[in-house]
Amino acid sequence: MPTPAGVVDIWVNLLPPDAIKAFMGQPGFEGMGEFFGGDFGDASGMDVLMSVMDQTGVDVGVMTAGLSAGTEDVLAIADKQTGRLLVSAMVDSPTTPTQNVKRVRELSQHERFCMVRVSPLVAQYPLNDKLYYPVYAACEEAQLPVAINVGIPGPRVRSACQDPVLLEDVLIDFPDLIVIGAHMGHPYEALLMQYMLKWPNLYLSTTAYLAKYMDPALVKFMNTSRGLGRVLFGSDHPFLPLPRALDEARALALSDQAMQAFLGGTARRLLVKGA
Repeated sequence: MPTPAGVVDIWVNLLPPDAIKAFMGQPGFEGMGEFFGGDFGDASGMDVLMSVMDQTGVDVGVMTAGLSAGTEDVLAIADKQTGRLLVSAMVDSPTTPTQNVKRVRELSQHERFCMVRVSPLVAQYPLNDKLYYPVYAACEEAQLPVAINVGIPGPRVRSACQDPVLLEDVLIDFPDLIVIGAHMGHPYEALLMQYMLKWPNLYLSTTAYLAKYMDPALVKFMNTSRGLGRVLFGSDHPFLPLPRALDEARALALSDQAMQAFLGGTARRLLVKGA
C-alpha cells in the first residue's frame, strides 16, 4: 500500500527529561515505563522531535501543554516551526472552571491553538462532571474540539471516571461540540462504534495505543462508509515512540481512502484552521 501524504499526529509531547520523570513519578504510574516499553530519556527535545517527524513523514504534530499556564510558551515554539506544529492544552486544574473558561477563550484566538484535552484519570473527576461543563461550553462556543481520555487507563488508578457511557451526557448537552475519544477506549470499542454511528460529532483516536492491538471490528468499521474518517492517528510520543506507532498504523488493512483519512485527512479538517 502506498504511504499516504500529509500525516498528522494528534498527540506529541515536548518534555525535558525532568518533566518526563515527574510525569512518570505520579501516584499510580508505577510500571508505566514497562507498559510503553522502555526508557524515554530526552527523546522529546525539539531537534529530536522534528527529526523524527521528518524521518517518519509526519507533516504536523499536535503538542500538548497545560491549560493553566505555559501554553503561550509552547505556542511560541510552534510559531517558529511554520505549519509543522499545533498546540492543545490539558485541563490540569478542573476545580478552577471560571479560570479554565477564560483561558480557553484567550487561547482559541491563536492560529495554532487547535484543541482542549480532558484526562479524567489524573484528578479522578468523571468526564461528565459539572466541573468540566464550563470548559465544554467554551469549546463548543469557540468551535474547538475536545479530546477526552476514555477506557481503562494504563496507570493503576480507578477507571470509572473514563467510562465511555458517560460520553452520552456530554454529546447530548453539547450537540455542536466535537469530541475525540483519546487513547482508544479499550475495551469498549464495540460501544464506541455504536456511539459513533449515533453521534456524528464523536471520533476516536489511537493515541498511546499501538494499531496492531486494535479490535479487528474497529478496523473493519473504518473501511465502511459510515466509519470512514472517524478514527484519528496519534502516538503520544515519546511515551509511545512515533516511529513505532506510525509503522503499526500504516500496516492496517485499510483502503487508500480510509488510510488517508486515518493518518491525516480527518485531523486536518477538525484541527487545522482554514484547512
